[in-house]
Amino acid sequence: MKFLKFLFPVVLAFGFAGCLDINETVDIKKDGSGMLTMDMDMGQMLEMLQTYMGKEEMEKKGLQEKMDTTIYMKDVIDTVSSIPADKRALLHNGSVHIKLDMDAKVFTTHMEFPFKSQAELQKLYTTLGDGSLGKANLMGNMGGGEDGGGSPDFNQFNGVYDFTAKDGLLAKHLNQEKFKALLDNPQMAQMKQASQMGVEINYTTKVILPRPVKKVDNPLAQLSEDKKTVTIKFNLIEVFDHPEKFGYTIEY
Repeated sequence: MKFLKFLFPVVLAFGFAGCLDINETVDIKKDGSGMLTMDMDMGQMLEMLQTYMGKEEMEKKGLQEKMDTTIYMKDVIDTVSSIPADKRALLHNGSVHIKLDMDAKVFTTHMEFPFKSQAELQKLYTTLGDGSLGKANLMGNMGGGEDGGGSPDFNQFNGVYDFTAKDGLLAKHLNQEKFKALLDNPQMAQMKQASQMGVEINYTTKVILPRPVKKVDNPLAQLSEDKKTVTIKFNLIEVFDHPEKFGYTIEY
C-alpha cells in the first residue's frame, strides 16, 4: 500500500496532532503461550486528509475507496528470501487485517502474531522491531519496502529496546547503540521535526499476565484491579528526547 509511504510526511506538513492511535497488546497465558497484537487507527487522519486533499488526489496516491481484507503471513512470508528461516517461522502464523472506508472515515489495521512460549515471544518481539515485517512487502511496501526505504516504520521504535520475556519477568530496556543508529538514520529526520511541532502519536502498551504483578518500575504504568493487566500510555514522538521513559520491568 504505497499510500502509507506517503502518509506520514503529509501528517508532518500539516501538523496534525492526536490523529494516530497505536495499541500494542501482549497477552500471556498460564502455559507461556499467547498473542501479540498491534492495532492502528488512522480514521481521524483520513478525515483530515480528505479535507485538505480531496478523495481524488488521495486515490492518486494509492488509497483505495474501500478495502476489507486479511493478509495471512503464511501466504507471503515463505517467498521472502531476505528474511532468515527462523524469523519466517516466527511470523508464519501471523495475520494483518486492513479495513478502509473513505466515506465512513474508517482506516484501521490489526496485526496479530501467536507465540507458543515466552522464549518465542522474546524472539518474535525482536523480529517485529528489526524491520523483518517491512521486508515481507505486504500490500506493496506497507512496512517501508524491501530496501528499507520510504517513510519511517513505527515498529522501528520498538527495535531500539532489548526485550526480555520469561516466566515471572517481562522487560523492555533501551539499547543505546541501537538508539544512536536510529537517530543517525536520515529517514528519522521528519520524526525529529515532529517532536518540535506538537504532533502526537498516541501509543498504548497493554500487558495481560497470568498472575498478579509484584512490581513494575515505569511511573506511567497503571494496574487493573486484579493486578494482572499493565497499561502504559505515551506519545511516541517523545521517544527522541526521553527514550528511557518508555522502557519497563514487570515482575509477576
